[in-house]
Amino acid sequence: MSDFRFAARMLAKAPGFTLLSIALLTLGIGSSAVLFSALNAVLLRPLPVEHPEQLVRAVQMRPKAGTSASFPYAYYRSLRKHSTTLSSVFGEAQSDAVLSAPGPAETVQVNFPTPDYFAALGVRAQYGRTLTADDANGSAGTPPAVLSYGFWRRRFGGDVRALGQTIVLHGHAFVIVGILPREFNGFSVDTAPDLRVPVRVFPLLSPHPSMPLDVVQMELAGRLKPGVTRDQAQFECLALWKAWAPEYFAYSPTVLKYQLGRGVLLEPLENGVSILRERYGAALKALFLLISILLAMVCANLAGLLLARGATRQQEIAVRLALGAGPIQILRQMLIEPMLLTAIGALGGLLLAFSVAPLFTRVLPPIRDLATRHLILSVDLRPDHRVLLFSVVLSLITGVFFGSAPAISASRVGLEGLLRRGRAGTRARGRMALVAGEVALCTLLLGGAGLLVRTFTKLSQVDPGFDTDHVATFTFDPALSGYTGQGARVLLKTLSERINALPGVAASGFASRGVMRVRGLGTTVALAGDRSDEAGVVNASLNSVSPEYFRALGISIISGRSFTDADELKSKPAKAIVNEAFVRRFLSGGDPLGKRFGAVLGGEVAAPDYEVVGVVGNAKYRSLREIIPPTFYSPFDPQFNGSSLVLYVRTYAKPDLIIRPVSRILARLDPAMSFREVETLREEVRASMAGERLTASLASAFGGLASVLTAVCIYGLLAYVVTQKRREIGIRIALGARPSQIGLWIGGESLASVAVGTAIGLGSLLGLAPLIAPLLYATPPRDSISMLAPAVLVVLLSVAVTAIPSLRATRVDPSVALRQD
Repeated sequence: MSDFRFAARMLAKAPGFTLLSIALLTLGIGSSAVLFSALNAVLLRPLPVEHPEQLVRAVQMRPKAGTSASFPYAYYRSLRKHSTTLSSVFGEAQSDAVLSAPGPAETVQVNFPTPDYFAALGVRAQYGRTLTADDANGSAGTPPAVLSYGFWRRRFGGDVRALGQTIVLHGHAFVIVGILPREFNGFSVDTAPDLRVPVRVFPLLSPHPSMPLDVVQMELAGRLKPGVTRDQAQFECLALWKAWAPEYFAYSPTVLKYQLGRGVLLEPLENGVSILRERYGAALKALFLLISILLAMVCANLAGLLLARGATRQQEIAVRLALGAGPIQILRQMLIEPMLLTAIGALGGLLLAFSVAPLFTRVLPPIRDLATRHLILSVDLRPDHRVLLFSVVLSLITGVFFGSAPAISASRVGLEGLLRRGRAGTRARGRMALVAGEVALCTLLLGGAGLLVRTFTKLSQVDPGFDTDHVATFTFDPALSGYTGQGARVLLKTLSERINALPGVAASGFASRGVMRVRGLGTTVALAGDRSDEAGVVNASLNSVSPEYFRALGISIISGRSFTDADELKSKPAKAIVNEAFVRRFLSGGDPLGKRFGAVLGGEVAAPDYEVVGVVGNAKYRSLREIIPPTFYSPFDPQFNGSSLVLYVRTYAKPDLIIRPVSRILARLDPAMSFREVETLREEVRASMAGERLTASLASAFGGLASVLTAVCIYGLLAYVVTQKRREIGIRIALGARPSQIGLWIGGESLASVAVGTAIGLGSLLGLAPLIAPLLYATPPRDSISMLAPAVLVVLLSVAVTAIPSLRATRVDPSVALRQD
C-alpha cells in the first residue's frame, strides 16, 4: 500500500504525463470494449433462453443460395408427434398486418408462435404473461397478443397500462396480455417482430385467408433430449421428412424429388440467427483487428513515455538503491505506476463503452429480411459480463505490455551506473525498437485502411445501369388493405395515371422486388426442351414489372419491346424481357427474340413457359457488389406477385420534390393506406454501400489516429534524446562538427529505425491482407497502391517529425551545453 501511495504521489506530481497516459488508455481500451460489445452481441452471446446449448434449428440447403428455414406447419405437427430425439419442437410463422387502432395506422410484423413456443424456450414476460398452449385452443373471447419490448416502447411509450388494451389488426380485435423482455427477439439476435399472436389466427391476418394452416410456412427449432447428439437428431428428422414428404408433395413428382433432395439439416441455435452476423461479421472482425493494432500502438507510445520518465528518475532510483532497496522492490515500484494508470484508464474505457456501445446501432447499416422489408434493429449492445471480463483482461495485458520494459530496464541498472550520470545508458536500442514497432504497426493499419477506402471508392464509381439521380421509390402493400385481384389492378392503374399526370413526371412503374435491397428472387432456367445441367442450382434472377418499369428506371431497351397492358403472367407462354447477361448465357446463338425457356426444378426438362419479346441493358439487382446476373422480367400482376410492391417514379427534376404529391394521391385514393417506405433511389444505392462506408470511415479514423501516435512517438523520443545528449552535442560542435553532421547523427538513427519498421509493416501487410479479402471489391488484397501509399506517407511523416528535434540539436550552444553539469 505504501508503494501505491507513493505511485499516486509521483503521478500527481506529473499531471501532464498522467493525463496524457490516462487519455490514451481510455481511448484504446474504451474503443476496444465498444467493438468487442458489438462482436459479443452479434457473434458470441447465446440466446437469452433456458439452456440455449440444447437448441437446434431446421434448415434446408439451397445450391448457390445458402440455406432456407421455411417448413410447412404440417411437418411441424409430424415432427412434434413422432420425434424421439427432441424433447420439444416449436416454431413460428410471420406475416405483415395493418394495425389500425389505436391510431395512427401502420404496417406491423406479426409472428405466430406454436402453442409450446414460450414454454419450450423458458421465456417469461417482462410485464403480464406470454402466450400459452391454452391460447391455441380457440377459446371464446378476444385473441391475445404479446408485444416486443421495442414495439411497446415505440408505439405505447413504455407505458405498462398498455396491458389489457385492445388493438385492431386487419379489422380483428386482439387484447394485449404481455410485454416481452428487452433482450428477447426469438430465434433472431438483431431483429424482432412487433407482436406475436397464436398461430391459430393466422388465416385472419393473412393476405390469403383461405390458406389452410397446414401449408403455412414456419421457422422450426427443437431442444435436444439429454444424451442425444445433433447428428442423431438430424438423422431422425431427415428420416421423418422422407416419410412425410411423399404425401404432402404428391401433387407434383418434380417438386417431391426436389424437396427430398434438399432434405433437412439441423444447425446449432445457441447463438441465434443474425442478419448482421451473416452480412457484417467479417467487417466487425477486421475492425476489431485494426483497433487491436491501434491499442498496441498506444502501449508502445506509453512504453516510450515511461522509458523517458524512468531516465529522468535515475537519481531517485540511485538514492533508493543506496538506502537498501533491492531490484525486486524497484521493479515492483516501477510496475505499480503503469498498472495504476491502466486501472484508471480502464475505468474511463468502461464508462466510454457503456455510454457509446448502445448507440452503435445508429451507425450500423440498414438491414432487410428475405422479403426485402426494412427491419428495425433490436440487437442488445449493452456491455455484459463478457465485456467486463474482456476489459479487465485487456487492461492487465496492456499494463504489463507497456509497463514491464521500463520497469525491467530500471531494475537492471546498477548503483554505480546511476550515480555516474555521464555513463548512464540511454537505452538507445530500446528506443529505436519502439520507433520501429510503432512505424510497422502504423504502416500495417494504414495499409488495411487503404484497401477498405479503395473498395468504397471503386463501389462509388460503379455504374448500376439505371438512373440514380431522378427516381423516387415508394413501397406499400395493397393486399394488406384488402386490395386483391381486379381491385388491386384498378387501384394501381388509377394511381399510375394520376402520378403520370403530375408536372415533371417522366414515367412511373411497379415491380415485385426493389433494386439495391440486398435480396432478390432467383430461379433455375433452361431453354424449352432442354434439361438443366445444373439441377437445382440457381442460375438466373427474376423480377415482375409493369410496362413502364424500364422507362421509370432509365433502363434502355436494346431490341424488341417492353410489356403492354395486354401481356399477362398467366398466359401461355408468358411474355418475358431479358437482359444482355441472360442473352450471353442462354441465348447466344441467333436472334433472342421469340426464343422460349422455362423455370426448372431438379433437372427436369424445361417447358416453354416464357417467350422473349425484348432485350434490355444490364442493371445491378441486389447490390453494387454483385456480378450482373442473367435476369428476366415477367409481366407484373398483383394477383400473383404477393402483397408488397415497389413504385418507381422518375422525374425531370429532383426526386425529393415528387414524394409529397405522390403520397397525397395515394391518401386521396384510400385514406387508410400509406406507403411503408419512401426514399430516393440514390438513397437506396447509398444504403447498399453503408457497410463499406462504415468500415472505410472507421478504418480511416484509426489510420489518422495511428499517424498522430507515430508522429508523437518519434518526436517525443527524439526530443528526449536531444535533451539527454545535449552535453555530447556541445562537445562535438566545439570540436568542429558541422550542423549537417549533427543533424544526420541525431536523425539518422531514428530514420534507420523508420526504414526497418516500414519494411516490417509492409511484410506484415503482405501476409495479413488476404484476411480482409472478403471485404474488398475490385481491389486485390496485395494492391500495390494500397501497399506503397501508407509506406510513403509514414516515411514522409517520420522525416518531418525527425527534422524538428534534429534542427534543434544543430542550434545547441557549446558554451551553454558544457556548463550545464
